[in-house]
Amino acid sequence: MKERPVLVALIGYIIGILWGLYFSFSIVLFYILIGATYYFYNKVLKTKRKQKFKLLSFKRYSRYLKLMFNIQTIFILVSFSILSHTIILFQNRKEENLYLEGQKISMIGIVISQKLEKQYYDCYQVKVLEKHFNLWIQVKKGEMELQYGDKVKLQGELKKTREATNYGGYDERKYFKTLKIIGKLKVDQFEVIAKKQQNVVTSIAHKINLKIKEKIEETWQPEKAGILKGLLLGETTELSEEVKEKFQIAGISHLLAISGLHIGYLTIGVQLLLKKLVGKRKSKIITMIILILYALVTGFSPSIVRAVIMTEITIGSSLIYRKSDVWNSMAISLLSILIYNPFLILQVGLQLSYLGTIGILLFYPIILKQLNLKVIKKKNFFLGKIKEVIAVSLSVQIVIFPILIYHFNIGGIYFLITNLWASFIIGPIILLTFFSLFIPFCKIPLSIGLDFLNFIANFFSQIPFSKIYLSTPNLFHIIIYLVGVGLIRKLYLIYQEEKRIVSYQRVKNLIALFRYRLHQRKRKYSVIFLIFLFWMVIGMPKELRIHFVDVGQGDGTFIVTPQNRTILVDGGGSKNQEFDVGKKVLLPYLLDRGYRTIDAIVISHFDQDHIGRIAVYYGKN
Repeated sequence: MKERPVLVALIGYIIGILWGLYFSFSIVLFYILIGATYYFYNKVLKTKRKQKFKLLSFKRYSRYLKLMFNIQTIFILVSFSILSHTIILFQNRKEENLYLEGQKISMIGIVISQKLEKQYYDCYQVKVLEKHFNLWIQVKKGEMELQYGDKVKLQGELKKTREATNYGGYDERKYFKTLKIIGKLKVDQFEVIAKKQQNVVTSIAHKINLKIKEKIEETWQPEKAGILKGLLLGETTELSEEVKEKFQIAGISHLLAISGLHIGYLTIGVQLLLKKLVGKRKSKIITMIILILYALVTGFSPSIVRAVIMTEITIGSSLIYRKSDVWNSMAISLLSILIYNPFLILQVGLQLSYLGTIGILLFYPIILKQLNLKVIKKKNFFLGKIKEVIAVSLSVQIVIFPILIYHFNIGGIYFLITNLWASFIIGPIILLTFFSLFIPFCKIPLSIGLDFLNFIANFFSQIPFSKIYLSTPNLFHIIIYLVGVGLIRKLYLIYQEEKRIVSYQRVKNLIALFRYRLHQRKRKYSVIFLIFLFWMVIGMPKELRIHFVDVGQGDGTFIVTPQNRTILVDGGGSKNQEFDVGKKVLLPYLLDRGYRTIDAIVISHFDQDHIGRIAVYYGKN
């Protein structure tokens, strides 16, 4: 911790953000209470008399915390957590002060997005000048056609973004905050004041982005074009929900989002092309420039920023003959992102990107070592590649597993096989995707690679046990899981350490003593555990619970009886066939509440808005 102050600052900054998002009282008050408690314990309650040995003693283990958290570390943690918590409170207060019921406002802004077509409106993202925030504007279809960079004068009614109406449901307000959007403007009057008002660099990057999209759309069929846009630009909005779901179930959806894998292959490809032409040192400098331009063209998504910053630091360190620290590189990139917008911590892509990287750093060497020693002892290139893919996949899954369940409620058992197959083709596919923009001959091998990738997604998303629904864990469960996994890793390293380190030997002795005490009282603890389990399952008092689910127009009522039987009364429905109420609203709600089965379904009457999704489901099955 002493050698990585940026990492300590990042941890403190994240603590402050999470505190501001999930707790209603001040973090400063919490720190004051902790400080007062510590002072009271040391000055009033602490005695110097000899105490009896206790295996489970806070005092016994607090010495290890003191080694990790010295005064400097605590100061950095507290300072940065207070800073980020203050920023969150300021942003929330700024948003609340912006709204008045039925308020009409007039504003001038610059369009910073392409048109997004909805059922009744065309939507744009506008950066409000002199106010330092973005708005989401809604214009009736056909009334206005805006272009990226247009300076516009708008007048209309300002509306709040919607919070989640169901427990654990989609929260528009939180999603828009990740885009730095603090409200929606329903436009009544508008006027285009000027054209091309964005700065030169972002305008050029936007034009390049559009040209790449146009070339892909002209060359490829819609499904393959959507996959290529994901691989090249990180955009999956034009991919159908069916294709996204297949890749997700197969465990290879991460391939459709630009990450360290894509940046790594791009870096390797550029350096291989330039090394013999301009030399090793100049090729590195040119690579750094290309990576910045690429991040600019792709819109600086968090996963791209992480990969680019970490790669830039690594290459830059080699240029000045210094060794880079991966943990510091990762901390610098994430801290930069969260300083720009603290609410980006809610973005699924950011969470998976960074936690996946942490998983590789923590577990990849351990798993690869075990595979070399116990599972696959033979040494050749092919088996070495298999072991590396297995080690990477397991390392990532160990850490991101609770996050995947939290957001998607789907667990799969074939991720090792699918990632193993995909690993042999994804590198050539990524390189061919870049080269295909300039070299027409790359289309044939790239098409074959995309067909194979589609085959993996289609096949492994349809076989038995590929899609297992799991209940949503809460934040406390996720923290306990991650802390437990980290503790197990640390204990493993202690047991594997051959050097006789005093603190490590002390931990080994304490674990041995704990196992001895547990063995002595095994019967006693077994009886207590069985009584507790019986009370939880049989004796725990239950009550009737009725959940009224917001399914839009229509009804959806979920009942849990005192005997833990589940009954669904109506399932909602929608005239808009593109929006599946059952899949998007009802199923996530049940999983968020911890229920994976329904014992009975009751239909009150046969109107579409009451049985629409139930009828569709049983019609398909």
